[in-house]
Amino acid sequence: MPANIRKLYMLSFLSGLIFWYPVEKLFLRSIGVGPLGISVNAIVFLAVMVIFDVPAGVLADKWRRKYVLVSACVALLVASLIAGSSHSLPVYLIATALVGAYMVLTSGTTQAMMYDSLKETESQKTYDKHQGWAYALYLAGFGFSSIAGGYIAQHSGYRASYWITAVAMAAALIVSLTLAEPVRTQPTHDKKLSAHVRESVTQILAQSLLMQLGLLIVAVTILRSTQNEYAPLLFVALGLGAVPIGYATAAKWLTSSLGQIIAPKAGRRVLKLSPLFFIGFTLFSIVHTRWSLLFFFIVSFLYAAITNQAESAVQDLTASDIRATMLSVLNFASNIVLIPLSLLFGWVAQHSNVFNAYTTLSVVGILYLIMWLVSGRRSFHVIYDMRPRHEQAPSAEVEIV
Repeated sequence: MPANIRKLYMLSFLSGLIFWYPVEKLFLRSIGVGPLGISVNAIVFLAVMVIFDVPAGVLADKWRRKYVLVSACVALLVASLIAGSSHSLPVYLIATALVGAYMVLTSGTTQAMMYDSLKETESQKTYDKHQGWAYALYLAGFGFSSIAGGYIAQHSGYRASYWITAVAMAAALIVSLTLAEPVRTQPTHDKKLSAHVRESVTQILAQSLLMQLGLLIVAVTILRSTQNEYAPLLFVALGLGAVPIGYATAAKWLTSSLGQIIAPKAGRRVLKLSPLFFIGFTLFSIVHTRWSLLFFFIVSFLYAAITNQAESAVQDLTASDIRATMLSVLNFASNIVLIPLSLLFGWVAQHSNVFNAYTTLSVVGILYLIMWLVSGRRSFHVIYDMRPRHEQAPSAEVEIV
């Protein structure tokens, strides 16, 4: 196994040690922030993602991916320190913006570095397996820190979870500094940002396989992001306290981790489970008892399995010099839709309840399923049978809409 892959594994686990995540909404409520304020916090996060996601992806392709990951670790470290020191929403929003910076700097960059590091040894065919394990370790870190974060908050206060996270991010920063830039990654200094983005968008529009994969990734990411962002409010509505919320959050990450591990073994045909994701999302939003958690965790598992194979297929269909940019463009599309949906979610949650807010957003999944039934099924039959890039026939990458 290349040394870079081991380091990316370690970095993934350390990056998941966000001890404040399970109690963030409880902390915000403790400093006087209500459901609408929590939505404003989410919108600031999304706004940073929308504005900087694609430029960050281009930066990773044009600059050095190692330096982008180092910058990401610094952003999350500083964010934890600022958030833990805050006593009002305006100050906390600064930390949220930095968390958004962390996300845009890692989105696509980590996957691109993983793929190119494997490509150095002609091992890119194992990308989905290694990326699955890396993401599983990231989620395992989230799972561990979610349980620990609940106990820390209960015994030492909410702020202590932010300080311990800062220590973990300092360790992640040290690991990121030891990464080696893949030799095959050639920074494209000669391309302007607009040209870089245009090339990525053109590829998506020109290949029906990329178009269908992109639509799927955008749809599931929209719903998964709202599931993640407002999960603590759901847990509170179900009567859970700080420690039970930690365990529930850990279960969410661990089921996602399981999905990442199983997906490479199942292959592209795991994408056939996509309709179940949207159905499951609707079910957990309309069941107003703790049985809702069963469907909630099933959705977490399905999201991880589906995106593992969908993103792996996108990697196989994308040139190295725009690999990070491509995933950033897809994230941008998700986040631009999430901003108004977050406002809608906060308004419904404030005037009704969190279950009805989730039900309102489940319409996105229903609309996607209708689109899939009308135009996507034929393309997905090709995707189900896709093989890794090194095995593909040339025609598999040039299907034009």
